[in-house]
Amino acid sequence: MELHEQLEEIKYFFLDLDKTLWNWDDTIIGAEDLVHSLRQRDRQVYFHTDNTLLTREQYAKKLTGMNIGAEPEQVLTAGHSTGLKLEKDNVNKAYVIGESGLIEELERHDVKMTDEAENVVMGFDRQFSYRKTRKAMKILEDGGKLYVCSNEQVFRTSKVKQPHQGLFNAGFRRYDPVLTGKPGEAYIDAFQDYFDFFPDRSLLVGDRLADVELGNRLGMKTGAVMSGDITREKLKRADDVQKPDFGISSLNKLRTKFV
Repeated sequence: MELHEQLEEIKYFFLDLDKTLWNWDDTIIGAEDLVHSLRQRDRQVYFHTDNTLLTREQYAKKLTGMNIGAEPEQVLTAGHSTGLKLEKDNVNKAYVIGESGLIEELERHDVKMTDEAENVVMGFDRQFSYRKTRKAMKILEDGGKLYVCSNEQVFRTSKVKQPHQGLFNAGFRRYDPVLTGKPGEAYIDAFQDYFDFFPDRSLLVGDRLADVELGNRLGMKTGAVMSGDITREKLKRADDVQKPDFGISSLNKLRTKFV
């Protein structure tokens, strides 16, 4: 079956944000047109990210400000999936390395932020420091559990490329972290509870192998867009669960399949 024919059967589209729809302060070419084209054809469009800088409401507002209208219930973040995981594990206090988006999401799940916690939550933090590392290490050495919101390596704006939290995670691998971002079990559980969709009529698009694995494990069609981390060489080396149904050179290319 040709790609165009496959896409005609897709009714639910799940689009990654960073390096797929935008480079934080500017949309990637074709993003707005793609979303508008999908909605004109009565497709449902949703958004997913494991960047914890903002809350769901803030991401929806940011998308709307970039001419990609969105409501909070159309956006899933790793902050929300982390809060759900802490609830499930009966964790109501945590030492949090992260910024306001993560903190606000955890507070909604009645998680208290404190230096005296027995567990650590680690999100994207542009003020990451030795002091925070030392405090987290003390808690983990005393037997605490580490929850990691993302393994993303690079954060990109329209002007610069800089470290995401994956680089900071490296120093904490010895503590057997629980991944609450993509493609971890906690994120999969949150995704299934958060969105209403039929897997066999859904497509998940992202720029990382983690995105592809998430979609595959959810039973969806998957598309790897070449605007971010995925390259042809990475796809050749990828495990079966990380192989997409098709590669997408650009969002404009995907949009033309509906014209």
